[in-house]
Amino acid sequence: MLKLKYLFENYDLARECLALYDYDEESLEQMLSFFRISSNAIYPFRNKMDKNEVCFLRLSPSEEKTFLSVITEIHLIQWLMDKGFPVMRPVTMKHGEFAKEVCTEWGTYNVSCFAKVPGNSLEDTEGYPDVVRGYGRILGQFHRLMKEYPYSEEHQSHKDLLKEIEDRLQTYGAPETVCAEYRAVCRELEQLAISSANYGVIHYDFEPDNVFYDAKRDSFSVIDFDDAICCWYALDIVRALDSLDDVMNGCDMEHAERVFLEGYQEETDLTAEQIESFFLMRRLVRLQEYMTIRHVLSEPIGEMPDWMKGLIQKLQYKAGCLEKAME
Repeated sequence: MLKLKYLFENYDLARECLALYDYDEESLEQMLSFFRISSNAIYPFRNKMDKNEVCFLRLSPSEEKTFLSVITEIHLIQWLMDKGFPVMRPVTMKHGEFAKEVCTEWGTYNVSCFAKVPGNSLEDTEGYPDVVRGYGRILGQFHRLMKEYPYSEEHQSHKDLLKEIEDRLQTYGAPETVCAEYRAVCRELEQLAISSANYGVIHYDFEPDNVFYDAKRDSFSVIDFDDAICCWYALDIVRALDSLDDVMNGCDMEHAERVFLEGYQEETDLTAEQIESFFLMRRLVRLQEYMTIRHVLSEPIGEMPDWMKGLIQKLQYKAGCLEKAME
């Protein structure tokens, strides 16, 4: 998630960046109203040449994300498309670029755009066993492809993630229990084996809001690879498993997890050693989420709308729960 100061809509910024694309002006005002902001600012619009095609303008402040990381993400997506893996398609600008760093009066932003994928996110899908199995299968397909991906060195690694956590610990501070947990996780990660079979580029956020299911075609698509890093594949698996409740609405989670893992193993191997590392991966994710919340809340703003006050309360509560879990 971006810092609080970036969570406000900015239609003027969106329009300035949209000038790089061919968009349908007639429907723009209505489409922009469906914006959302989390780790990026997303503004939907319709393609001028094909008004049935919905595209998503994606803006990220250069303070929060480097332009190189955007280019690396697009390279990964293009490689996956060439392999036939169902992902969001990058949309070119008027002059053919897939991304551009733009200086505006509101700061410097990384600008990119992606076409809407078919179907609905798994958050809005009934968690039938076939859907859960397919959810596991599509993750297995992705990991199987990543085991042959030739450009892994372009991506940051788990060591960069640990360095980011350490830097934020030093910048924002944290209770000793959190610092001790960070040191313990670092030590235990150093003991984990790294091989092409268990380590490579992962999505990092393979949760229901980033996986879409098209019931008519019985097909899946995956979006938002901007957090992709080199890490153990087990981390992607546990994040998906821990988010199954968003799909199943609390119904028979043990069965859902079993079906998900069966689907995963239809596409690629899952060893006992990987399963044993699940708890450690959860601890790493917990640390990252905690320090991300500290980062998001690090720059208070003046007058806040009610929705932001509520968001801050939720984030503070979550940080407290994460902190307590590390005691």
